[in-house]
Amino acid sequence: MSLATTDVSDWVISVLAFPVTFVINKVLKKLIYLDTEDKAKQGVAMYVAAFYIFFSAILIYARLYDVPYFETGGYILLYYAVVVISLYQDRKLLSQGFQVIIALLTAIHLIWTYNFHGLVAGQSILEFLPNLTRLPEFKDILLRTLLFILFYFVLYAIVSMGQYMQEERKKELIKRRQVQNDFSHIVGDLFNVVFSSSYILMDKRHAYQVQQMSQKLADYYGMNQETIKGLNEYSMVHLQYQEIKNSLKGMDTFPEQQYDQLKEKTELGARIAKRIQLAQKCEDIARAHIEDTANETFLKEMLLIQPEVEAQIILLSDLYITMRSVRSYKRPMTHSQVLKQFQGELGHYFDYDLKERFLKFHDEFAEMFINF
Repeated sequence: MSLATTDVSDWVISVLAFPVTFVINKVLKKLIYLDTEDKAKQGVAMYVAAFYIFFSAILIYARLYDVPYFETGGYILLYYAVVVISLYQDRKLLSQGFQVIIALLTAIHLIWTYNFHGLVAGQSILEFLPNLTRLPEFKDILLRTLLFILFYFVLYAIVSMGQYMQEERKKELIKRRQVQNDFSHIVGDLFNVVFSSSYILMDKRHAYQVQQMSQKLADYYGMNQETIKGLNEYSMVHLQYQEIKNSLKGMDTFPEQQYDQLKEKTELGARIAKRIQLAQKCEDIARAHIEDTANETFLKEMLLIQPEVEAQIILLSDLYITMRSVRSYKRPMTHSQVLKQFQGELGHYFDYDLKERFLKFHDEFAEMFINF
């Protein structure tokens, strides 16, 4: 082929290819970005993209098929285009695409790769067909076609396995979201019940008194400042219940990007519920001893609830303030009356060293209660 013929061929291919590629790019852009949630449009975009990929590979081969040493590279790009199409993990696309691709590949073999028009050399079809099967070009085309079919079946098997696994993951995700929604509703109802039944435990003044006394008692007990800081936060965490109540209203409609926020709210809700449990433990102990219903079984049950020393410090401070305050089931007690209770039966609920620290500095705690 002469240089002039090659230049004309390149020019013709470029001119013919430009409007096609331009239109395909425009259509693809419109389909992909017009509505990202519309599966039908995204499916059409997938088919258009698959055609565009193979069409581009054909254009490159059309430019390189008659260039020595580059024909093989251009031909391999046709295989590469099929591999890229298979990445969509869609058996239907690959199956339908294969029928079109095998027809185009046969046309490429006949027109460009072996130029059968030149091999005919003026013969009629009846004259040429008997000699066709004896030509080495025919055997080469047959071998290339069989290799391509084998390559397709391998890709189809891989895509089938990948699509099956993807469908199974989707089913698992749907089940997980159903369980998550059910769990969210259960947690939401549980928190609402806890908050509504524990409204009396949300008294801010009482909570600040407990925090102040707990901090002093923790300092006397010998805790480091980092632990005391965490204790202060825990003693007041139940006052944040409004944050949880507001977020629970839309738990079933939480968008995907706010799962971290939901996790944070859930963890906060768990800490609030635990703090309310500790406050309820204080009320149960105070009422049981006022009404004289406390026994060994009751003591064992109470000791199992949040036995950590940090929780005991908050409980002791809360119990002292509760015993000295007015409740629907009791009158306020004097400091000496409460002190006698802690020296006796109330002391069994606490660590021995912690109780002794409280008794040693009881005058300071009495003063803190009066001056609050």
